[in-house]
Amino acid sequence: MAMDYSVYQSLYTYMNSVLGQLQSLQNMTQSIGSLYSNGTQSGSSLYSGGTRANGLSFGETFQNAAGRLGVPESMDAIFQEAAEKYNVPVKLLMAVGKAESGYNADAVSSAGAQGVMQLMPATAAALGVEDAFDARSNIMGGAKYLAQKLQQYNGDIDLTLAAYNAGSGNVAKYGGVPPFEETINYISRIKGYMGQELTTGQTVSSRTGTSGTFGASGNASGRTGTSTSAANSSTATDLTQQLAEYFVGMMRLQMMSRVSSLGKGTSIGSLEPDSDYTSLI
Repeated sequence: MAMDYSVYQSLYTYMNSVLGQLQSLQNMTQSIGSLYSNGTQSGSSLYSGGTRANGLSFGETFQNAAGRLGVPESMDAIFQEAAEKYNVPVKLLMAVGKAESGYNADAVSSAGAQGVMQLMPATAAALGVEDAFDARSNIMGGAKYLAQKLQQYNGDIDLTLAAYNAGSGNVAKYGGVPPFEETINYISRIKGYMGQELTTGQTVSSRTGTSGTFGASGNASGRTGTSTSAANSSTATDLTQQLAEYFVGMMRLQMMSRVSSLGKGTSIGSLEPDSDYTSLI
């Protein structure tokens, strides 16, 4: 059955409300983690302040599970999340995405720039982007790069955009915005977009999750300990991952059920905000 974006967005919003209910699972995962800490209160805990020792919260674990299962999410929401994470104006971030690729996750320029934010392969690698064609990773990488340039140029948007388009080397060479027609037009076009109400109008499925593999994330933290505690941490991580994947799977089934019901007279309006979401389980 064909389904327009507004319906899909409504379903996504509903799924997000379910996700809010799942946050209560964090206390449960903390309790589970304590079962694998050798029964002691000393030393490093698997969980501290709602975050595991490998640096991933339950929410991040949930996002990784969503990525592995290919659950769609709003590209608008990814832009908002990236803007908040890297303290970049969301209007600037979305304007750059529109100018660079028209929000096309599969875009490739003649110069080899890739994805929504048109990252060059070397730049993407330096930013930690594992898959430049994964919309979430690419947008996060672009936001991180813009944040770096905003800091470098003391918040000057013109210089930041000039560096994004022509490179920081040319900004330094000319002592400001390079006298390139393309760069000058690029800055003007993005500022015009920033004055508009932008929306991507699409959902995408993440292919990489939020932080790559758990093992790599744990090693990067520099955490040390005995082989036993490392094995216990791995077991607890696997268990949390399984919980997250279970609930993501349930959310996917629920969405499929709602989509099917749309053809049988059931409207999105019937999904009351105060409903008991335990019916998902």
